[in-house]
Amino acid sequence: MSDQLESWPSVTDGSIEVGGRRVRVLRAASRRTTGEVPQLLVHGLAGSSVTWVEVIAGLAAHGPVVAVDLPGFGRTPNTDDDPLTIDGYVAFVVEVADTLGWDTFALHGNSMGGLIGTLVAAAHPDRVDQLVLVSPALPPRSPVGFLAPSRATIGTMSPIALSSVTALSLGAVGLAGPDLARRRRRSMLKLIYGDPEGVDRAMLDLLAADFGREVEGVDRRRALLSATRSIAGLWVDPRRVWAAVRAVDAPTLMLGGSQDALVPARVLRSVLAARPDWEGHVLDDRRHALMMEDPESYLRLYDAWSSRTG
Repeated sequence: MSDQLESWPSVTDGSIEVGGRRVRVLRAASRRTTGEVPQLLVHGLAGSSVTWVEVIAGLAAHGPVVAVDLPGFGRTPNTDDDPLTIDGYVAFVVEVADTLGWDTFALHGNSMGGLIGTLVAAAHPDRVDQLVLVSPALPPRSPVGFLAPSRATIGTMSPIALSSVTALSLGAVGLAGPDLARRRRRSMLKLIYGDPEGVDRAMLDLLAADFGREVEGVDRRRALLSATRSIAGLWVDPRRVWAAVRAVDAPTLMLGGSQDALVPARVLRSVLAARPDWEGHVLDDRRHALMMEDPESYLRLYDAWSSRTG
């Protein structure tokens, strides 16, 4: 059963069965009559399919659209046997495409989803027609790159770190309260939005429904820790990821922001220097999830690039 999203009437919230598992998806039917390119959207660490909701209707101009919740995130349950690693999610994304009957597709990935997308495209060049990377969690070429945080990273992450430490300290003596929680939520939203106070209420409600409630069978803490360890392993020794970057055959569009606190612009520029055939845009004063913060720019850039590469 699927439910239409009130504020996004062309988008339905439902599920598909993948390998015997109920998998939550947001989807939209294609508005194209010929030359369809299916669009598969993969969220970032601790995210869900709702992070793509603002661009799903626009992407349907190219073909059917499916945004998927990875196991352990959003509303897709995980099992005791799930590895909840990057490699596990790579295999899962391909299995989702198989279930949908999509032999080839455009693959969009944000943050961790961009890392997953890069590995999928490198391993399955016959399946990925187009690759769109949005602030992808690709490692610096050398672990030394970890030691030089950008100004955006320092400015945005410091309030989050301070509020977390304060919450732990006050929580230990029973004094942490709702005001601190509100400040911390606002700091977290600043990773994505320049003005958290101006975010549409419908979007906030949708995010809260996914991230603010427990979902049966979804062990977010285990998924978060396991995926984080998996990403860290690939970053400590980045040779495999960089080999994948060099191996990608699909036309690739990379999008990022100059104020991204999690994936600094210099990392994106180093990737683009290694792959001058890729198209890249680092937008001024934009952050970690362009499809949420500025969906109009996301769709404009994708539409123009797709028309040139298609």
